[in-house]
Amino acid sequence: MNLLEKLKTLPKDALDDIQIFVDNLDDVFISPSGKKLIFFHPHEALERFEYKSFHKAVKKAGFKDSEWIFIDSNFEENYENVLHIDYQMYRTLNHLLKSPNINFFPYTEMQIKELKESKREKMFLSYNGYPHSHRIMLIHELKQRGLIEKGLVSLLKKPNQEDFLQLRNKLNTNDDWGESDDYFKKEHLLDVKQDFENGVRFEPLNSNTYQTDDVQHSLDFPFEHLKQTYFNIVPETKFFTIEENARYIFVTEKTYKALVTQPFIVLGRPKILQYLKQKGFRTFPKMFDESYDDIQDNKARFDFIMNEVHALCDKGLNVVRELYLESFDNILHNQKVLMKMKEESFENHLKRLIENE
Repeated sequence: MNLLEKLKTLPKDALDDIQIFVDNLDDVFISPSGKKLIFFHPHEALERFEYKSFHKAVKKAGFKDSEWIFIDSNFEENYENVLHIDYQMYRTLNHLLKSPNINFFPYTEMQIKELKESKREKMFLSYNGYPHSHRIMLIHELKQRGLIEKGLVSLLKKPNQEDFLQLRNKLNTNDDWGESDDYFKKEHLLDVKQDFENGVRFEPLNSNTYQTDDVQHSLDFPFEHLKQTYFNIVPETKFFTIEENARYIFVTEKTYKALVTQPFIVLGRPKILQYLKQKGFRTFPKMFDESYDDIQDNKARFDFIMNEVHALCDKGLNVVRELYLESFDNILHNQKVLMKMKEESFENHLKRLIENE
């Protein structure tokens, strides 16, 4: 019996404890040497306490530390038996190149001309899918500061009482974050709506927005939005630091698609910008004070980011346009860096990562 067969014949309770951390058994396979199980979970990133729980589960199931490897996308953690791969970067690149709904990556000379010459009436773009706590905070703060009308801002699902309760618990406060505000009593849609009648899928609001009705809401976005705004406020998947001194960096398609299309500021965990620069990308210090990337305290980091957005908006459209134009070469540089990733496919990168396992 090989290791995979052993895994599949575990008692249900032992298998359930392991499957909390992998979507299904199809995401588990044997390493090239045949001596290890590879638990493949590259589209997410685990916290240290989750690594410990997984480690405990596989050990309880009878697997030695020398018999398994876990692969995810937390680039900062150095937990034993864990390897990391930037699945979201490859996923974004693949979609930008192949989606019938994206025809502007990399930018053509004509598109560059359009972007540089377009005079905007809006400052910023911010795609908010589900109402995670930091996204509620972002939208509420934009509204409180009188900035919401200066941007194109989406919220695909209105928050409920549980969403606001989670927010207050994370901040350990009873402050009102807009729970009674009419703004949060409906969705705010820009280009897509969620269709619950035919399963969880997304369809375009306007038949002219996309080439197909098959829209991936977190990856597809229209060129028109880029012509209408100067910068992107990226509400990443994770914002709150859960553990003290956590080693955690997780970058999703939300950041990558902004990185190669507009100047951006990211509402996420610390050290995201540091990681991107290590990969060869450029960020946008002419637009923002990027020291927020080093702030560990969640509320302090949020306040700093909001103050940067507010200060930039206060400069007015003409000044922001000049800063956008001064930063444009960084966008083109980032497109070249991401395009260079085509030289090695995700599959080959994975093979190289585990070839000695």
